[in-house]
Amino acid sequence: MAKPLQKERENRSAEKKDLTFHAYTISPESAHTSILLLESAESEVLCQTLRAITKFSAQEMQNRQVLYDLNAIKYILKHVTHNELNIRRFALKALAQLCQLPKGPEQVLQDPQNLRNITYLLVKSEDVFVLEFASLVLAELTREPLGCEQLVSANILGSLFSRMKNSLDPDVQKNCLQQKRKSPFFFSPKTLSNLLDDPVCASEVTKNQQFSWPSPLALMQSKYLAIQHAALRTVDQLICRYKDQNVQKTFRASTGVLDLCDILESYEFRDVHTLVLGVLRNYVETEENAHHVFQSGCILRLLAYLEMALPAMKPCCLAVLTKMSFSNNGRDALYETGTDLVFCHQLLSSNVELLADAAMGVANMTKLLPSAVRMSDTNIIEALCAILGDDAAVWFYIRINSLRALAELCRIIPKAAFSLVEPKTFAALRNINKKFKDTPIEAQRLAVQVYINLLNYHVSTKAMLNGDFMQELLNILQRIDICLKIMTCTALTGLMVNDMAKELFTQREGESVVASNLSIEHVGLRTALCMLITASVTDEGADMYLELGAIHYMVENRQARYVVGAWEPAIEAIFRHHPSAKLAYTGRLDINDFTSEGFYCFKRLGKRFPTLQEAETKPRLPWEPVYVCMFHPAQWDASALDIRTPHDPPPEPNLVASHSSRHIPALPDDVNLRNYLLKLKLWFGDPYRDKCDEVSTSLKQKARMLAEFVAENMSGLTQEKDCSLPSVGLHLTDLMIELNSPVVGIGWVKCGGALERAILYKVLADRLGVPCALHRTTSSYAWCEVAVPEIEPEVDTEVENFPAGLLRANYVVDLTVRPGRLLPCNGREARNMCGPKCAPPYTAGTRPDICVCEAPDTSAKDDKQQKKMRIADY
Repeated sequence: MAKPLQKERENRSAEKKDLTFHAYTISPESAHTSILLLESAESEVLCQTLRAITKFSAQEMQNRQVLYDLNAIKYILKHVTHNELNIRRFALKALAQLCQLPKGPEQVLQDPQNLRNITYLLVKSEDVFVLEFASLVLAELTREPLGCEQLVSANILGSLFSRMKNSLDPDVQKNCLQQKRKSPFFFSPKTLSNLLDDPVCASEVTKNQQFSWPSPLALMQSKYLAIQHAALRTVDQLICRYKDQNVQKTFRASTGVLDLCDILESYEFRDVHTLVLGVLRNYVETEENAHHVFQSGCILRLLAYLEMALPAMKPCCLAVLTKMSFSNNGRDALYETGTDLVFCHQLLSSNVELLADAAMGVANMTKLLPSAVRMSDTNIIEALCAILGDDAAVWFYIRINSLRALAELCRIIPKAAFSLVEPKTFAALRNINKKFKDTPIEAQRLAVQVYINLLNYHVSTKAMLNGDFMQELLNILQRIDICLKIMTCTALTGLMVNDMAKELFTQREGESVVASNLSIEHVGLRTALCMLITASVTDEGADMYLELGAIHYMVENRQARYVVGAWEPAIEAIFRHHPSAKLAYTGRLDINDFTSEGFYCFKRLGKRFPTLQEAETKPRLPWEPVYVCMFHPAQWDASALDIRTPHDPPPEPNLVASHSSRHIPALPDDVNLRNYLLKLKLWFGDPYRDKCDEVSTSLKQKARMLAEFVAENMSGLTQEKDCSLPSVGLHLTDLMIELNSPVVGIGWVKCGGALERAILYKVLADRLGVPCALHRTTSSYAWCEVAVPEIEPEVDTEVENFPAGLLRANYVVDLTVRPGRLLPCNGREARNMCGPKCAPPYTAGTRPDICVCEAPDTSAKDDKQQKKMRIADY
């Protein structure tokens, strides 16, 4: 049975469809959820979310780091240019907060368009909050050089200046100017200050047409302290651009200096007085600015402020005046206003914070002579020395600056130097180096500089000529500081103009200290030491250098001889006082090298040349002869050598000085040598060579007669006059056995070869007025050369005189083949007697094994050829 038809069912749900999303309220509990909501397109959601983010970010710095790690900057940047005003406000505020993180600006600056969007808001928007947060974002972005570059490229500097001038919001002014502390952890540098910190962008700022001084100068007197700080810092940055002539000229043309002084005179602005004085201190750096400060009357206003200022402000004010004393115009201005006497007065102040700048001011004002004279009329030296002697005063920079002032005053004012060397004041100065363990090295250097300056005056130099002071300088020379060593050498060199100082130097074993310092490889120090050696060396000192091995070290150190310019002059100075060492290390004595009492020569040289004392007490084995020239006995009377006044004549100064200052061991009296000299003086007279300014034409005859005399007295003990090498060796051996010493007086030698005869000829010629040079080379060559005036044969035989200083060695003396002949130098016979030219001098130390000589030309086409030959040890 079929079912009955049913009625069609109606779809009632279709009429009830609702396509609208109904609003609901949620409470995000994490920052991550809030960041995701920034993708929303709804204005209310964005506004509330950004507001929550700014509130969360303002609570702790750590919260900002959480947002940064969630890449919040990426989402916030999208809403900086939103149409809704509140969204722009909160987005800029949140961005400014995140940009205060170290890496925040870096992420924003990855796209230059981000900075352009923010600058657009700063230029076009009139909303106070947008301007404040946009300027703060720019301030944070310009911490990075890239941000400064992008800001300059955006070409909105003019608008930035306009906002600074016209904005009534102090936060905008402040952000456009400088910096403000946002949290206890870091600072937020502001836009203009950041631009000025960048050298390239700073030039763009100062070249901008909108740049002018009235705006920042007006903001210096703002009622808001933060703006005052920002304005003063900006002005300070600008005036510190000393090479920017536009900035400097425009500031001098403005009322800037007067405005700064007005602030100082206002008790209302006392909180910024320190900053104002800091700006003035930087401003007076240059000559033009110092003169401008003087012309504007600022110095007198500063002096008045110094009298009435609070104790905490006085050091800052005095620092400005002290800074002016570094320039010439500044010193002139301070002298005109009497500020130099103010510095002197402040040295007596009970405020220790003023002492450092006052002392530096005195030191600088001393460079102006009228001011130095005026200050020296006060008790300035006593005041400075009292500060030095006060152990409670700190070294940096109270006592250091006091030392600087002393050094400058003593350099040009004799009265100050005389006051300083008084016992009480000088003791305060000397204690600096006596207590060197408690004294900074800078103070030790300055104290030595004061010693150097005191050498300018005879009275102060005399006060330093004592053993204790000499020992103090030598102790300083043994410290490790190179600069201090060099300065001490300079002080010692200055003292050595006095003979007493040379004696004190030797008594205190100064040669030992110098020798130990020569091994330090420092060009400046070695130069100073060599100059000291040149100035201080005496006969006894030369013996000390030889005993210490300093001469050997200086001669053998080829690199130092090449690098140090004063090295060779120092060696020559020692050789002048020790001809024995010169002969040993150079193989020659020139006509101006005079053999002194105690001159000695080794027949065979070793690697090191010892002293005569060492040769006597510690001879080398087997014994080798050491020839010594002793004209005087151990207890000698100078009248014994003077045939004119035998009783009480004045002794020869050179001989006396040499004998008294050199340590010569007790040796047998060389009667023969003394008799030789007496006999020759009867023949030739007594013209001591060192006193002669002229020589006569009779000198040639004297040279021949002296050669014959030497050969006659050294021609052997037998009638055959056998002076062969074996005979000479046997004779010397007998003498050494008889004397029980290898040291043999040259007068005892009766059988001598070329060396023995050359030595005797040289020592006698030096005392008879015959200019003579002694040469010694390898292969047993030794000879003498004389310098005698040449006259034409046809000229009459009348004796003529010639200047001795113009003579040069021109004859070789024949002492062995045909004694008495004078052979012209470079002649064939002279070359036979002197040996080959290639033969090097026979010297102590390292000798060359191979010499290179020139072979004679065989044809016009052939160049000079070289040949080598082995040099046998002598």
